[in-house]
Amino acid sequence: MSFRADKRAEYGFTMIELVMVIVLIGIVAGVSAPVLFGNSSGISAGLMARKVLADVRYAQSLAMRRTNISTPNASSPNFRYRIRFNVADADCAYTNQYNIVNDANSNGTWGEKPNGSSVIESGREPASGDEYFCIQLDTGQYAGLSVTADFGGAEAGTLEFDTLGVPYNSDGVKLTAAATITITKGGASKTVTVTPYTGAARVL
Repeated sequence: MSFRADKRAEYGFTMIELVMVIVLIGIVAGVSAPVLFGNSSGISAGLMARKVLADVRYAQSLAMRRTNISTPNASSPNFRYRIRFNVADADCAYTNQYNIVNDANSNGTWGEKPNGSSVIESGREPASGDEYFCIQLDTGQYAGLSVTADFGGAEAGTLEFDTLGVPYNSDGVKLTAAATITITKGGASKTVTVTPYTGAARVL
């Protein structure tokens, strides 16, 4: 019996076992290569759509949290937040970008440095902690990506939220129909939809 067991041990792996090992190595290599060596093609339209979705929700949450505070003053404690896609901004001066701003001093100018302050009227960048939220597209990990949006109003790419999370366009008019943000890369595209009245957003 021991002789037979030893003879069988000399045969090594079967063909099926070898094929399975090769397949598993291929799967592991395919998954880990972008992590280990970087993904030169950048992120996909689908992944960027999920980021845009998270950032829209972030802007909404900032607006909903800014209650019962004394900014800009005690008689006007609440102010709104905007997420703006490709709207000209001196502090986010890129052709393809989006940013999150507020109008803390209620003077009608969004994303400025009020009262000679060095602090910009903006949401903080959660990932880096920067005091100004500005995402530059079509470069680095965002290479090849573009984002377009039209919410109506004088600034088509501006979406505004009040302290209840209700969405408006740049003219301060509530959205009455679903609005879309389109993310494209090459021939692929994804859409983020913002629901009127509630501001609920999702990727389609």
